[in-house]
Amino acid sequence: MSYYKPWPPRQVRQNHCMNTIPCAVIVPIVQRDGQEQLVFEVRNSQLRWQPGDICFPGGKIEPDDNNALDAAVRELIEELGIKRDSIHILGPLDYIESPVGVTVWPFAAYIDTAHFTISHGEIDHIFTVPIEWFRTHTPQMHRIEIATRPAPGFPEGLSISGQTQWKRRKTYNVLLYEYQAYKIWGITAHILDNFINIRL
Repeated sequence: MSYYKPWPPRQVRQNHCMNTIPCAVIVPIVQRDGQEQLVFEVRNSQLRWQPGDICFPGGKIEPDDNNALDAAVRELIEELGIKRDSIHILGPLDYIESPVGVTVWPFAAYIDTAHFTISHGEIDHIFTVPIEWFRTHTPQMHRIEIATRPAPGFPEGLSISGQTQWKRRKTYNVLLYEYQAYKIWGITAHILDNFINIRL
């Protein structure tokens, strides 16, 4: 009687189809005013990509990075000017594939210093939010529509090859936290929501 043996254990990897840019970020936790707080960056308004938006430290995974965690730590050190031995990794969060063109691997980390030397070429300023604030403040939920049309050179004869106008396909969820004058939204808000659900 024939039978099938299970495959040997393997690491599950992302099966790319979205042409996204692989990125990694750190959700940084610091002790400030006697409580745990999250550190957020406000991006420089002169940047070409998402100027003025709120984000966590991080960026593109470069070929020289060993893995997503190494990339996230490297970016954190570059952006906040801290030493590697001040970073204590707590663990990974769920990765997120975004329709805006990036796939992000987030990690939570405790930072044992609040003395930062900010990279002003990328960051306008930073601010912190007490983790406890999120216990009583849930995000707003909004939606954005996704539309498609074939790119130039798409093969003739396929079901969408004759389509020339944008066609609405689906929507995706956009979360928004409003803390004082700050609007934390988009990918950052989804990562934050994932962190809060794990942490609280």
